[in-house]
Amino acid sequence: MAGQNGSPSSKRFHIVLIPGFVGFDAIGQVEYYSGITRIFQTWKADKRAVLHYFDNLPTAAVVTRAARLRSYLAKRIARGEILQGDDIILVGHSTGGLDIRQLVSDLYDPAKDPIPVDGGIPVQARTIRECLRRVVFLSVPHWGTNIADFVQSHALLRKVVIADLRAAVAASQLYLLDEIERLVTASAAAITGADLLRALQDALTEANECYGQRSPTRTAAAHEAASQLGLYFRDMASDFWAIDDLTSRRPKKGPQSPAHFDSGERKTELQWWDDLKVETRSYATLGSRPFRFVPGRPAPVLDLANPFTYPEIVNDNKLSAGTDISYRFCYRACAGGPFRWPPQCGEVTRCLSGSPPPTIELWDNDGIVNTASMLWPRGDIVLVNGDHLDIVGQYQLIKAAPGEGRMYGAYDTLNCALPFDETCHTVWTEIFDFCLGCNGMVQPPSRKRTKDRRKPSGVSEEPGDSVVAVQD
Repeated sequence: MAGQNGSPSSKRFHIVLIPGFVGFDAIGQVEYYSGITRIFQTWKADKRAVLHYFDNLPTAAVVTRAARLRSYLAKRIARGEILQGDDIILVGHSTGGLDIRQLVSDLYDPAKDPIPVDGGIPVQARTIRECLRRVVFLSVPHWGTNIADFVQSHALLRKVVIADLRAAVAASQLYLLDEIERLVTASAAAITGADLLRALQDALTEANECYGQRSPTRTAAAHEAASQLGLYFRDMASDFWAIDDLTSRRPKKGPQSPAHFDSGERKTELQWWDDLKVETRSYATLGSRPFRFVPGRPAPVLDLANPFTYPEIVNDNKLSAGTDISYRFCYRACAGGPFRWPPQCGEVTRCLSGSPPPTIELWDNDGIVNTASMLWPRGDIVLVNGDHLDIVGQYQLIKAAPGEGRMYGAYDTLNCALPFDETCHTVWTEIFDFCLGCNGMVQPPSRKRTKDRRKPSGVSEEPGDSVVAVQD
C-alpha cells in the first residue's frame, strides 16, 4: 500500500502498546511496559517504525476501554500522525487484548460510525480498518479467567482494599503518616519478599513532597504523582466492570465482553477478522507450578473460609522454591474455578524456550490468566515460560535513578522464579519483527504441534472439550 504521496517507502508502522487490567502508560516513574522502549531502540530495524503507548482506564468495562482506544486511533488519524497507507499494529496485554477484539467489533457497527474527535471532526471507521494490519496478543484471557471469578465473589473485600489505598494516597501528603505507612510496607516487603508491597511503598514515597531534597521541581512531581494515584484509585472505585468482563462465566448483568461471546457471536467476529485480513500472533504465558494438582482434573477452588485451601498450606515446598507470596496466592486463586476448556481454542504452534509440561492442564496459569484461555483460534501461538507480568518487562527489581523520588523503577510483582531477562528480549524482538511483516521468529520451531483429544477425568462433557499437548 502506498503512502499519501504515493511512495511505498513513506509508509510508517505504528505499533500501539495497550495495557491490561489496572493498566496505564505510566504512573509517576513506574511504566506498565517496563524497558520496552529500550529494547525497541536497540532493535530499530526500520526507521519507519513508531512506538506508541496508549494510556487506558484502569478497571473500566471493556466496551468503555475499547471506545477510548477507538477515539485514540481516530485522533491520531485526524491530526495527521497516522496517514493513509500507514500500518497500525496493536499489541494488547491481558485485558488489552479484549479491548482490541471489542474495537474490531465496534469498527463494524454502523451505529458507532463515524467517530467524532477534537470538537466533532468525523473519522470514518473504514479508515481505521484499512490501516489495521496486525495484532499481537500477550497473555489475553479470551475465554475469561478464574481469578476474576474469585475477585467477583469477594466484592466487599475488594472495596475495602481500594478504599484503604485511596486513604493511603491522601495520607501520603502528610509526612508523619506517610513515614509510618512507608515503614510498615517496607517491613512487610522485607518479610514476604513481595515486590508488590515495595511498589506501594514507592508510590506513596513519590507522592510525598516532603521526601527527598526539597525543590519546586520535586514538589510539582510529588503533586502530579499524588494526583495520578488519586485519580487512578477513584476510577477503580467508580468503575470496576472489567472484573465482570474477565470472569469465566457470563455475568447476568452489565455490558457485553468479548470473553463471553457465544459460538455464533465468535463466528461472526472471526468473519470480521478474516475480512480485515489482519495477521495475528499470540504469546501464551505459563508460570511455574507451586502446587501439586491431579493431572487431567480441575483444581479445587480457593476458599477463604477454609484454611486448608490456602496457598501456604497446600503449596509444595520444592515446587514453590523461589516464588513469592503474591505469585503463590494469585496462582492458587487462578487454578481453581469455573473455567473449562474453550470449544474453539487454537493450538500451540511452538515453544519459545524451556521445557513445558507434556500437557497444558486446565489449572495451568501465569498467576493471573489460565493458559488455555490464551489460545486464540487464529495465527501463530507461542508458549512462553513466565508469569503474567514478566512479558511486559516487570520481571526484575531495578533501582531508580537518584532524585526520582522512589527507590525502584521496575519490580518483579509476580515472582514465579523463572529467569526472564533473555526471554524478554527474544519475545519483543520477535514482536517488533512481526509488526513490520517479517517472520519474527528468533528461534525456529523445535517441537511438534499436536492436540490430545482425550477427555481429562473430572472435566464436564461439553462440545469441543480438548487438551493442548506440546510434545518433544
